[in-house]
Amino acid sequence: MGMTQSIQKRTKPNEILAVIGGGGFVSYATNEDQEQAKNLTGRVVAIKPKSKARNLKHHRKFFALMKLGFMYWSPYMRLVSEPEDWIAREVAREFCKQAGKPELFDQFGNDIAQHVIDRMARKRSRRADPEAYKCPDNYRHKIMVDAGFFETVTLPNGGVIRRPWSVSFENLAQEDFNKIYKGCFNVVWSESLFQIFDDEAEAENAVNQLMSFV
Repeated sequence: MGMTQSIQKRTKPNEILAVIGGGGFVSYATNEDQEQAKNLTGRVVAIKPKSKARNLKHHRKFFALMKLGFMYWSPYMRLVSEPEDWIAREVAREFCKQAGKPELFDQFGNDIAQHVIDRMARKRSRRADPEAYKCPDNYRHKIMVDAGFFETVTLPNGGVIRRPWSVSFENLAQEDFNKIYKGCFNVVWSESLFQIFDDEAEAENAVNQLMSFV
């Protein structure tokens, strides 16, 4: 299955990616895989060969891209979601309409809705901590979603979240993975790297250099 497979198929498994070399020596795909392995010291694990043909070097390059982008990331926390913003304005619009004066929305209603939105944002800002939110996993999540590689999941309480696709070997063929890398590179470039490097080729070179540290 290609890029249309469901979220159930794309859920990230608890896996560690590595290559078994001569004599059974294990070489981890990324430092993240190695750190996960350290947490399993003393545990019994199953080794499962991957069935899909994927370029391991390209897989590592994706994580190098995430590492490079993370270095220049300053999280922005939207304290009021787009649905909440929409609801506040629609309630104000409907109130004016029901009062028989829909023109009041442009005169007063929109400002009242904005006042409520700003008050909610100020209240939440007292608990928000952008630096606590800043971690590699959250950054990778954000970039995948911004690049459009996500599934929309409805929660039991009616809320909706965007869940990024997994880049697991089992979930994606090389062709699909290439599309994800390109899409994510475009997002990282437009958000931060264009301010650091002269052109995309220079940024790609920096990614390649980082691969030895991933």
